[in-house]
Amino acid sequence: MKIFLRIIITVAILPFAVALFPLSLTYLTLAYFNANKRPKQRAAANGFIRAEGRNLYDGNGNIFQIKGVNLGNWFVPEDWMCVTTVGNFETGVYTQRRGIAAMRSNPNLSEKQIYDLYETYMQTYITKEDFEIISKLGLNTVRIPFTYMNLSDDSKTFKADAFKYLDWAIEMCKKYNLFAILDLHGAPGSQNQDQHSGDDSGHNLYGNAENQNFTVQIWEKIADRYKDNKTVAAYDLLNEPRKAYKKFASKLNFDFYDRLYRAIRKIDFNHLILIECFTFPTHGTHIGKYKWDNVCMQYHIYNLTPFSQLFALRFYNAAHNFMRYRLPVYIGEWNAFSNKKDWIKSLDYFDKMGWSYSSWTYKANKYFYSRNLLNAKTSTWGIYELDIAPVDISTASYEEILNKYLQTSTANAKASLVFDVYNQRKF
Repeated sequence: MKIFLRIIITVAILPFAVALFPLSLTYLTLAYFNANKRPKQRAAANGFIRAEGRNLYDGNGNIFQIKGVNLGNWFVPEDWMCVTTVGNFETGVYTQRRGIAAMRSNPNLSEKQIYDLYETYMQTYITKEDFEIISKLGLNTVRIPFTYMNLSDDSKTFKADAFKYLDWAIEMCKKYNLFAILDLHGAPGSQNQDQHSGDDSGHNLYGNAENQNFTVQIWEKIADRYKDNKTVAAYDLLNEPRKAYKKFASKLNFDFYDRLYRAIRKIDFNHLILIECFTFPTHGTHIGKYKWDNVCMQYHIYNLTPFSQLFALRFYNAAHNFMRYRLPVYIGEWNAFSNKKDWIKSLDYFDKMGWSYSSWTYKANKYFYSRNLLNAKTSTWGIYELDIAPVDISTASYEEILNKYLQTSTANAKASLVFDVYNQRKF
């Protein structure tokens, strides 16, 4: 999540906390009893993870909890944790789209070399050994953020090898007994105008028929490809959508979710669908009218407020119940940063409430954020962390960029306190 966005959330949470406080004790009490009345099995099972009531169940009908990690900075490198910059190109802020354009403007690179560099990065940053590590840590799921740019060219035509790396990642998940969540982190036109959508040039998904139609096509294509794949746990329709630039989500987002949901369900009746409120449950809308089946509510929690980590988690719980979302909860992104006790408290709370989760992130390059003194609290982001000075891809030679990408292997990273938390935990 972008640094400026977290600052906005810090300010925004205060009035919501005050407004919901009188209701918190009631809803927390109800939530406690609901959490401790979770049926351990469901009568029918078809091999796919499914939501029923407030719970998730695995393919055998047993109660299930997603315990995962994001593969951030892989398909979608982000400016604050990647190994590249774009120098003075355009705004000078790295995004996936700007990175591609900066390389194409680089007189030192041919189109083939740009493709080869992409292949090198994708094959080096995450390898089969990383899936093995995640599995050995006791986690059971990886959330895979990608954007439409990983699948299509500028004309919104699917690439011939569009699903090459998603297919491979899902294959690795199956090999190492993991599930995969497919997360559309950046839709055509961008659903939030944040750099992590791959394109911060505009908020141009809603109201743009071409971009909306292509987003539907993407999910239809995914649903058709993976409808019978039981390694895929869920479809994550849109990451952190906003109704307008710097304005939190609303009914507008949920109405578009409904369009995506119905397009998928015409093809795929099996897979769990994740519905994300950004940033608080109260930024959603009442969902009874949509008549969705097999869905789970998703939130992202980055607590940079004066309140404790447990207060933040309880706040989300109270707000979830206040909105009458009688659905399972999935914390698709979260981080307790450099506070090991807060990591443990968070995981304990998730287990107590039966919430699913995926921490952000598996691996990051800390070169930028570890040197930002204004964000000392957020000095830990990855289970593994690189510390690599970035290269300017708008001017560097092929060899310079290649060498930098080859350094991104986990073998060159250091395990953080997050590794210790997961490694010592009895899953």
